[in-house]
Amino acid sequence: MEIVKAYVNPDFSALLVCPHCGMSRSTTVEKYTEKKDPLRVKCRCGVIYGVNLEFRRQYRKKTNLPGRYAIMGPPNRIGPMVVVNVSMGGIGFLTKGINPLKVGDRVEVDFKLDDTNQSPVKRNAVVRVVDESFVGVQFSGQSGVYDAALGFYLRG
Repeated sequence: MEIVKAYVNPDFSALLVCPHCGMSRSTTVEKYTEKKDPLRVKCRCGVIYGVNLEFRRQYRKKTNLPGRYAIMGPPNRIGPMVVVNVSMGGIGFLTKGINPLKVGDRVEVDFKLDDTNQSPVKRNAVVRVVDESFVGVQFSGQSGVYDAALGFYLRG
């Protein structure tokens, strides 16, 4: 069974597109907010396919960008990281070995996009997820100087 991704709108509607024939239909998916497994959908063409619902508010792009993180406040620690995904609201990164980060820690992240300008991204963030060497952070504050470059990068 082929599995496709469908992005969920703020009103909990999602556009389901058959990977076989391309036929689409909009449906309400509010009752599936806790569902982790793909939905099984049967198209009018007879094909059954799976749909992973994406409830994220912002598009997240997979990356492989070297950089560094610094814990703000005692103890001030700096470590290398590899940014594995990026969105307008935050990043996910891998640390080398076991990291000292905890949910709620405030950090500064510093890396360059792999666009033609090698646009620098240096942002303050709050740790939201720690899973062994994976860390997910949410950028702090509102729009900054890097939002235009990051927005353009995410379109590509």
